[in-house]
Amino acid sequence: MDILATVNELNSTLISARVENVYQVVGSLFVFRIHSHSAAHDLVFDPQRRLNLTRFRYPVPERPTPAAMNLRRCLAGAKISRFEQLDFDRIAVMVLERGGEEYAVYFEVFGDGNLIITDKDGVIRFALHQKEMKDRVLKVGVRYSPPPKRGIEVTSDQVPIGELKTSKHPLSRALTRVFNLPSELVEEGLVRSGIPADRPSEGITEAEVAAFRSSVLSVLEEVRSGRLKPAIIDQGGRPVTVVPVEFMSIAGDRRNFQTFNEALDVYFGGLVLEQAGDRRKARVEEEIRGLEAIRSRQLDHITELEQRRAESLEKGKLIMANLTAVQSLVKRVLQERRSGKDWGSIRSLDGNIKEIDGAAGSLVYSLGGREVEIDFKASAADNAEYYFSESKEAARKLEGLRKALVETERKIEEARKGLLEIPKPTLLRAMKKEWYEKFRWMYSSDGFLVIGGKDATQNEVLVKKHLEPMDIFVHADLPGGSVVVVKSEGREIPDRTKAEAVAFAVAYSRAWRAGVGVADGYWVRPDQVTKAPPSGEYLGKGAFMIYGERNYVRNVPLEIQIGIILSDGEYKVIAGVGSFVGSRTGLWVGLRPGELEGRRLVMAIKDRLGRQAALGSKEKVAAVPESDILNALPPGGCALA
Repeated sequence: MDILATVNELNSTLISARVENVYQVVGSLFVFRIHSHSAAHDLVFDPQRRLNLTRFRYPVPERPTPAAMNLRRCLAGAKISRFEQLDFDRIAVMVLERGGEEYAVYFEVFGDGNLIITDKDGVIRFALHQKEMKDRVLKVGVRYSPPPKRGIEVTSDQVPIGELKTSKHPLSRALTRVFNLPSELVEEGLVRSGIPADRPSEGITEAEVAAFRSSVLSVLEEVRSGRLKPAIIDQGGRPVTVVPVEFMSIAGDRRNFQTFNEALDVYFGGLVLEQAGDRRKARVEEEIRGLEAIRSRQLDHITELEQRRAESLEKGKLIMANLTAVQSLVKRVLQERRSGKDWGSIRSLDGNIKEIDGAAGSLVYSLGGREVEIDFKASAADNAEYYFSESKEAARKLEGLRKALVETERKIEEARKGLLEIPKPTLLRAMKKEWYEKFRWMYSSDGFLVIGGKDATQNEVLVKKHLEPMDIFVHADLPGGSVVVVKSEGREIPDRTKAEAVAFAVAYSRAWRAGVGVADGYWVRPDQVTKAPPSGEYLGKGAFMIYGERNYVRNVPLEIQIGIILSDGEYKVIAGVGSFVGSRTGLWVGLRPGELEGRRLVMAIKDRLGRQAALGSKEKVAAVPESDILNALPPGGCALA
């Protein structure tokens, strides 16, 4: 049912839009960047949970995954024809056309999930998970086959009364197994029919089955007809589910949304944040377990070294206390060996000799009740010195190991403290966009909308579709650059707004890339602008002829402000001149032509804004996608004012 609601809304939003790019962002989460005539959209697919439009800006990896690369090769530039649901199953189908060929993308949202692309003949060209199961094969080169149908269709005339009556399960579970329906829809159908869900199924009547089916079909009709009441249902202050229509069977507080896609986005976006926090916590906990294992080994080694230090010291002292006896022993062993006696005979000469190893030149001797290994190739004093040295070496190692133990315990304490202080992950949603936000845009200090083209195509669109008789056309006094239109809305446009519009046009012209300090611009009335070139000449896309007198504004400084608006977990990047940016946000920075470009420039802007931000907003500034800031910048290097 949620797939049905999602597909209906996607058909009203994305038909004729084109797939621009595909990203694999968090784990198995995929984002399809899609452009329509009116706006850009992100379609997010989580193979185990959902497919929906999202306004969350998930961080894009610097390098695309192999799966994302394969999807781009298959889908980049493809035009969306329609969305479908396959047999009321948890499978959404996106049908596309590219190069005269039709493709289908199957979003399977059950089990581990899957993402499959087929060609016009239904042959699989890409599968996120290639599988061979007893009832279907999902492999490249094989025709796609859906999963076998489960249960009876609720629209069927068949009444499975016998199967229901013989079921050993409660009624709700029996109906779920018999009909091809999700459990939550079965529960809702029972509540709307006034039938207890937990009663034994053996007592069900044909009239009750008919009432149940009628209730289920009415719910489905609400979804199919678009009579949605999307909501997230909270219980105890926590979200428990998201529904496309009112579910009487689920208690809780409702948070209502305009679209089901938006409700899905907020519900699952919260889960993504929660899971990201869990992953961070798990990484820290794993680090703590590793440090604790190191500490355990260090403690064992300390115990071992302390024992070795004490035993070596004691053995050295025993030898020194019996130095004459040990020296006599060493001398006698050597003499007896030179006389030709074997090692067994030598051992029997002294009852305190416990072991003797002729090859190693050592023996074990009982001194004061302790067995001490003696090197009979060395003097008694040298044997004592050996044990004293062993004791000193163990003491030296103990000192270093104890310092290492203190450092390990410090790291464990620090990690445990960090575990308590793990910040909630920040994932921002982009604010809803107005129609003009696909262009460059700002508002003048007098409240007039100023919009500019980002490229030749947008320049054409602005003049052909949005330039009205009382508006003005603005341009830098240089070839190329942004066409700027000031929307009058029937009002007289004041000089201050005209000057700001010229400054806006100059900032997004070739003058910025050239690095000059000032440049000229002009404005004209719409009737002075035409696409008709002089005889024998040709005007390329985005170029226009201007007839009559131009109203110049000279020596306009090249400068612009860029800022970030933050509100209730949402953000918007804005750029403009005059008072526009500063009047809408306290987080802004001035820019002028300079040497910083690309990521270095974005990081410098974020660093400046992060230092301006309040404590709770610094992470939000950092979470704003770099691409949104880059898209708002003039064409060339910048310096922060």
